[in-house]
Amino acid sequence: MRFYVAGIKIKSTLSLFAASFRSFDSGEEADVRITLSSASCWNLEAEERYLLINLAVFSLTVSSLKKGGWLFEERGSSSGVRILATNDYADLIIFEEAPTTKASLMRLVRLVRFLLECRFVHESTLSLHAACVEQGGRAVCFTGDSGVGKSTRAQAWIKALGAEFISGDRPAIRLEENGCTAHGVPWDGKEQIFRNVERPLHAILEVRRAPFTRLRRLSADQAYRALVRQCFIPMWDSDTAAPAMGNIRRLSRAVPVYRLFCGADPEAALETHRALFEHPEEIQEELPDMKIREGFTLRKVADEHIVIPTGGNIDKFGGAVVLSEVAAFIFEQLQQPVSQEDLLALVLAEFDVDRATAAADLDALLAQLRELELLLEG
Repeated sequence: MRFYVAGIKIKSTLSLFAASFRSFDSGEEADVRITLSSASCWNLEAEERYLLINLAVFSLTVSSLKKGGWLFEERGSSSGVRILATNDYADLIIFEEAPTTKASLMRLVRLVRFLLECRFVHESTLSLHAACVEQGGRAVCFTGDSGVGKSTRAQAWIKALGAEFISGDRPAIRLEENGCTAHGVPWDGKEQIFRNVERPLHAILEVRRAPFTRLRRLSADQAYRALVRQCFIPMWDSDTAAPAMGNIRRLSRAVPVYRLFCGADPEAALETHRALFEHPEEIQEELPDMKIREGFTLRKVADEHIVIPTGGNIDKFGGAVVLSEVAAFIFEQLQQPVSQEDLLALVLAEFDVDRATAAADLDALLAQLRELELLLEG
């Protein structure tokens, strides 16, 4: 079988992906080759072993081999999958018989997908955790942490604007000479929403929940920090992780990245689209970010909001900090990078308070956080 995915030609002895992704001429050389083999034919002596995932239902380990390459082993409750990958992930050798059940095929596809995303790095391509839609022949990606509402914002665009999904969870972003393209891939997330299309990438939107609609332009450094959290990086392999980080840096400079504050309603979709495509002057200019330093958590104890140090901060930080309801809300918003202006807008939307009072209270709280060395800025 021959699959053409995100500009990458994949030749496989197994039928792994949707028929809509089968293409490229048999005479063309493949970028990635997937074959079956017997483990007895290979020297699999390990040099180092890393545990990547350890869950109740399955685990995933990777071993660097003395003869070169990587051995990936996924273990489930009843069976497992082993795949040998060359150092550049161009050859994937499966050490099992062809899958005979839907469950075994899904396990195999999950691991193959993981390794193909490693290969993407060497093809100037990134796997981005995002919902990606096409509108007017251009792609827009909604990215952010799990549960923030990426898919619901994308669905709002589909309902309000007639947009179409390219990928519901993991589009491939390919770096081109002039910009970037977004591609559907046949191993999308649990919803399996994808199309075999590629479109010029118009913008990436980092989603934040808010009862108002606002787009804030991010600087290249802010965009890089946001995208590092959402792009696949094979950290066990420094020879692949380094170019992955370089690809993310290139992406942050090649495509506009905005912080999107909005709800999941059609009106918010219309307002966002208008700013992106018709009235870019409505987009707010970039501002410095601030966030709470790692190692502090907010808990509610007997109706009190208390900031408690964790980990190494326990010895360094003397005691806890009691916050008001408003201060606790601000502390929660500061778990992610945010500008002071946007933080003030969130406070005004959440509480019945005038702007002057809210601004003064916010200044006072930020001064307290700075004095306690809890705040990172810039």
